[in-house]
Amino acid sequence: MAYSPYQSERRFTLRRRLLIALSLTVIVVLIMFLASRQTDQRGTVAFFGAAEEATVLQESAAQSFSLALSSIGVASRQDLTRRLESVVDQTVEAENTISAVEKVPSDIGAVYGTMRTASASWTKGGKELERVIVGIMDGEIVEKAVPELEHALELFAVGDAAYELFTATVEESSDLVQDVSFPSIRFIDPSEADPFRFNPTNLVLRIQGAYGLAPHHDVSVQGATDPAAIGNRDGWPVVPFSDSIAITALVTNVGNEPEVDVDVALKVVNVKTNEVVSRSQVIPALDVGSSTTVSFDAIEVQPGGLYQANLTVSIDGDIDLTNDNWTMTFLWNAES
Repeated sequence: MAYSPYQSERRFTLRRRLLIALSLTVIVVLIMFLASRQTDQRGTVAFFGAAEEATVLQESAAQSFSLALSSIGVASRQDLTRRLESVVDQTVEAENTISAVEKVPSDIGAVYGTMRTASASWTKGGKELERVIVGIMDGEIVEKAVPELEHALELFAVGDAAYELFTATVEESSDLVQDVSFPSIRFIDPSEADPFRFNPTNLVLRIQGAYGLAPHHDVSVQGATDPAAIGNRDGWPVVPFSDSIAITALVTNVGNEPEVDVDVALKVVNVKTNEVVSRSQVIPALDVGSSTTVSFDAIEVQPGGLYQANLTVSIDGDIDLTNDNWTMTFLWNAES
């Protein structure tokens, strides 16, 4: 049976079209494969870059953690609190660095999963440790102090185990990443020289037994006249005459807790007439160890009189009232 030239040309055109379509399909598949591979490579590089950055933070957090525990009973309440906050801040930043990585390739899923687990567990441990230790210092956690602290330490231990698995998995998957090494990180390291550092019962006893870790609210005051007294007469300091007289209070937070709304009151009594001049001011905030001055200007007293000035500071829960007052009896010299 003979085929017409038209039929032969038609079959040739069809075969050519099929070949072109097949070639295009192969090209598209190849492009998709290469694009997927490039995306996987970018995801792998991004993850391991983030992991390197995160481990620097976690290594520093582990050091802060160890120093915080070893300083209990030695460091001040404020120092211990700052160290605990440093552990939380660094672990949170590290976890955010890892979680920010998008489109992690499936072939590093195990590596990614172990790192995420370690980061999340360390972060939870840091937050729980801070909460429990502050609660013990404040006397708010007593009966459950040991089990709650033990739980916080267990979270760190879980993170340690997950990170150890992470480094082992990285070594097994060395073909996925090159020139990347990760440090050994252990928050709970019983092999250290201090075997009781991570013992929850021992830690609770140390916290409860450290007087300086309990909250102490305490402010003190010292005063001075302006102008300052020069010499004395009849045993009384003499303040030289000036256009006006002022009394300045130096208020200091000698406790270990920040204070707010510190009341400062002044009374100036005319010793002869018992007339009283009263003034008051409020210091909005006073940090631990800091001092500030409060000035009471243009006190209504008469030159030539004998006066007694009394400054008083007050806060809620002040543990030492003996340093809350300052008194000075003085003569204000008459105008010459």
